Amino acid sequence: MSLLLLTSSLALASLASTAAARLCTNISVPVNISARQGVFDLPVLQSNLDATLFTLNLTQNGANFSNEVLIGFQTVTGPYNISAMYCQPDNDTSRDPTVQILTHGVGFDKR
Repeated sequence: MSLLLLTSSLALASLASTAAARLCTNISVPVNISARQGVFDLPVLQSNLDATLFTLNLTQNGANFSNEVLIGFQTVTGPYNISAMYCQPDNDTSRDPTVQILTHGVGFDKR
């Protein structure tokens, strides 16, 4: 069992050092958008009870709560900037380098 723990620890340490060996640059990507979005008639949640009722309504099996509170649509247009991070390995010696396009994670911090 301790050999498995040691192997797992070494693998994690290796991955951590690999993840740290990169050169990252914050960039801003300008875009012009036009997006149609729903307009919903929802009150501002004032309490835990309001949040619970909202969640129950939204997740009720066989129901379409979002359609019940939809009052129309609007189109949003304009110029926006998408914050991004471009990372490349410090020592990229590959003949066929790969570029990954990644979106934010749960933490919304581009890692």
